[in-house]
Parts: sequence; C-alpha cells; structure tokens
Amino acid sequence: MTELIYLSDSYRQNDRAKIVSSERSEKDTLIVLDQTIFYPQGGGQPSDKGEIVGPNGKAKVKHVRMQGDDVVHECILEGELKAGDHVDCAIDWDWRYRNMRRHSAGHIVHEAAMIVSPLLIPVKGEHGSNPYIEYKGSLPIDSKYVIEKKANEIVEKNLALTTEFVSLEELQKRASYVPQHLPKNKPLRILIIEGFHPIPDGGTQVSKTSEVGPITISKIENEDDKVRIYYAIEETQPSVSIPQESLSGAQYVGFVLEAQQNAKKILEDTSLGVEDLRIALLGSKSELASLTKQIRNVIASDRQQAGTVLNQVKRSIEKQLNEVSSVKRQASSEEFFDMTAPGIPPPMGHLHIVTQAITEITRIFEKIGFTRVRHPEVDWDWYAFESLNMPPNHPARDEWETFFVESSKLENNKRFQSIVLTPHTSNGQVREMEKSKLPIRMINIAKCYRRQSDVSHVPMFHQFEGMYIDKGVSIGNLTGVFDFFVKNYHGIDRKIRLRPFHFQFTEPSFEVDINCGICLGKGCRLCKEGWLELGGAGMIHPVVLKNGGINPQDYNGFAFGWGVERAYMMKSGTKLDDIRLIYSNDIRFLQQF
Repeated sequence: MTELIYLSDSYRQNDRAKIVSSERSEKDTLIVLDQTIFYPQGGGQPSDKGEIVGPNGKAKVKHVRMQGDDVVHECILEGELKAGDHVDCAIDWDWRYRNMRRHSAGHIVHEAAMIVSPLLIPVKGEHGSNPYIEYKGSLPIDSKYVIEKKANEIVEKNLALTTEFVSLEELQKRASYVPQHLPKNKPLRILIIEGFHPIPDGGTQVSKTSEVGPITISKIENEDDKVRIYYAIEETQPSVSIPQESLSGAQYVGFVLEAQQNAKKILEDTSLGVEDLRIALLGSKSELASLTKQIRNVIASDRQQAGTVLNQVKRSIEKQLNEVSSVKRQASSEEFFDMTAPGIPPPMGHLHIVTQAITEITRIFEKIGFTRVRHPEVDWDWYAFESLNMPPNHPARDEWETFFVESSKLENNKRFQSIVLTPHTSNGQVREMEKSKLPIRMINIAKCYRRQSDVSHVPMFHQFEGMYIDKGVSIGNLTGVFDFFVKNYHGIDRKIRLRPFHFQFTEPSFEVDINCGICLGKGCRLCKEGWLELGGAGMIHPVVLKNGGINPQDYNGFAFGWGVERAYMMKSGTKLDDIRLIYSNDIRFLQQF
C-alpha cells in the first residue's frame, strides 16, 4: 500500500521515498513507491508529472494512476531504478499548482451554483483543460452571470480551504452530499471552504480562495435532465498574495519587487504575443493592477514612498515590454511568409438570444408533458380572431393594431375572407382542437406582429402559446403550471401574481405579472411600479371549444400566451431594460449571451 502524502500536504514539492517495485511495460516503466507526493488521476483532476531520481537512473513521470492500494507512476526511464532503491521525487510544480487552482475553482463554482439553485444535485466534476461541474437538474442559460459573480465574491473574500480525514459515518453526517460510489482504496476526506458545508474530496487544493484568481463561467449546457456549468481560470495567475490588513512600506515594496521578478519570467515566455504580454503584465487583472489597488492598505506615513517605487517598477516593465515588442516586430518582418498556409478562420457565432430562450422554454414544458407544435404565422382572420370569440367590431381587429394582408385569391367560404399577420399565437388553439386528438397539452412558439414599438414592445416578436384540455381541468392546474415554469425559468426567488382581467377567448381570465428583474420590485424605467406583465391566461371559453369541435360539457381547459422576449427580459441577472436591444446589431451586446 502506498502512503498518500499529497492528501495531507498539497504544497509538498519534493520527497524521499523507497521503490517497492519497478517493472517494464510495452512502452513505459511502472514504478511503485512506499509513499508518494504525486497525485494519481481521479475525481476529474489530471495526474501530476515530474521526476524520480535514484542512484543509477532518472525517471520522467508522465502519468500517475491508482491500482488497488498502490500508486503506479508511468515513467520514461533513463538508466536503472530497481526495487529497494531510495529515490528523490520532485513534482512539476507549475503543472500541479495550475491543477490545484482549477480543482479549487470547481468547488467554489459549486458553492456559487448552490447559492443560485440549491435544488441541483451534484453528479461529477472535470477539472482538466475544459473544466465543468455536472448536476442533475437544469439551469437558465443566463445563470452563468449570477454564478460567476457569486464565485468571484468567494474568491475575493480570501476564505480558507481546509481538509479533514473522516469516517464514513462522519462523512454522511457532515457533508452536504455523499457520492454514490466512494473510493475504497483511499481514506475518506472532506474539504471545507470557510463558511460553507463540508464537501467530499480527494484531490489537491489551494489554501486560500484568492489563490484561484478570477473565475469565468464560459457557458451553461442543459441536456436531458442534466446541466453542466463550464468554467475557466486565468492560467498566468500572480503568485503574490497580498494580506488585507495594514502593511508597512517595506512589506509593500517587497511585494512590488517580487512582482517585478515575476514580470521578467513572463517576458521570457516566447510563446506569448505582444498583446498577451501587455494584458498579463499591465492589464486590469494583472499582478501590478492588484498591487495598485492594495496600496490603500499601506500605512499613511509610508504610502507616498511605496507609490513612488510602484510607479518606477511600472515604467521599468513598460520599457521592457516596448523593447520586446520592437524585437518581435523586427523578427516578424524578416520571417518567411508561406502564401500556401491556410488563412485565419472566421470567428464563430452562437445561437441568438431568442433562439436560446425558445429552446429552454420548450425543454421546461416538455418535462410536464407539453408537446411543441407549429401553426401558420400568416393566417385567416377566422383562426386569429373570430374563432376565438372576437366579434368583427373588436378593437384588436382594427388596422391600427393588426397587420392585414391584401390578397385577390380568397376562399368562397365566408369564414376565410381576410388574411392577417398573426398578432398572437392563439390562432393555433382552434387549429389544434380540429385535430380531434384529446387530451391536448401543446406549446406553440412562433412570430407575432403588432403595430407597437417602445422599450417593452417591438413590431415583430415571439410568443409561446400553451393550451391544456382534458376532463376536470381547474384553475389550480393553471397556477401549478405557472409556478413550475417561473421557478425553472426565472429563478426560485422570483414571484408572480394573478390579476383578474378580460379576454374574449377565456373565462375567467387573468393577467400574469412577475416582479421586475431590474429593480426587484422597487420601480424603474422598464416596470414603472415594480411588476411586469408576462402575459394573459385563463380558462378556455366554451364558444372557443365549440368552434374547435369539442363539447364543453365533457371537456374544459386553460390557455395562456406569453412573449418570449419579455419573459427573457425578466430573468434574474439579465438586466435588460429595453426589449429593442435584443434585435440590435451591436455585436458587443449580443456576444454577452
């Protein structure tokens, strides 16, 4: 059995160990030690790399794995290493520390996700080159902004990360969740981020959340009943940790000079371009930027001198950066240009905000048995108005409210004498009833057209129409569907209210409101009084059921129609106060989603 040193000391970089066995495989030499500081791949974290040096040989460790109770080091061997040899072990610290930071970042992202959506159930994590956390459940796509904010708040608090070895009974009692399959070849351990519940963990971790650096949530991906939160960290994270308490001038200058030495190492990296170097050295998230913010912690009597040293170091780094830039430009002008080389690929786009919203809405309603259908967006007046119990003199049928289409080819049937651009998706109600397939649970998502344009209206918009027809349907069913959708789409903390209203095609009818996501009910430019209208709903009028060929004595149901864009604007974290922005051509805005 190999003693696992890395479990008790993630910062241990060197160790003296004894070789238990050394065997040749087809490609590598497999070495087992009596104790190891090398982390074996597992739990989503990549294995360590490094060297094992003995009296008669040196092995380059390229991969490490668990095999039963032993840790197997897969190596490229130069010379000879045999059982019984005492060897010096050294890990590739840069590689280890990057993986430590990624792994700890994953735990921080998990805590942030639990704050935003505590009903998620952890499934697994991957902390390699494309890290993510996977959960059972679903998340709105734009939750990434809220989760990212919460995660970086945890980072900035510089909280302690500690670990403890526990028994199975203690683990089950203390941990916020327990994985289904616990490792049998490693002792059980929990990780505690200061102020949060313990979490089962067997990897290497940083000691403070600030060591992780800024976290970016790159995307949220829903698939079936699972969701993945992909995240990233800055690979060139500054190694200087600045305490938050007051500093003397000498202490602060020491950090500045250390940052200057770190900058020299970065400037020696020939793989980085000039702009990448400038961002790494002088950008808003660089080490110097962090030091500039921390100068307020220097005691007042030393602050001026400390600021002078900081400015001198900045100018020194700028000068070196300009010199490197000049050399790179000169070298690039002398380089051979291969005209047959492939060009730079064009930037890849992504689905539009509205398309993302439609996909997400469809998935939510699919979970409670609703089926997505499609009906015409240019339709007969009969389906858009008259079949829905709207008489010819109804205000909505005025040409200043609705777009009418001129056509010389009209039906002889008196019902089909006028064509409109559908002002709502309710035209699909009677069309769906005419299929004579009961019960009905349908969602119709399509474009609608009305003559309105302001911060909460556009002439063309998307609407989703829901309809449920069965025996014994009640307002309680309607409210349950609304609660399910709002909690899954807008967030568990958002509130709705029903207001009595009048629609020709429902009785009783309601307006459905949600508290504003911009001001959270206080009143702003978008909502005026703290609430925004989501859409209309109600129990389907018996006349509409008859027009669809359904006997209202046997069946009843409810219907609702909500704007996709408006529903999206009301999601927590979007902060959209003008619906017209969604259809703007400003790439800077669209790239945020």
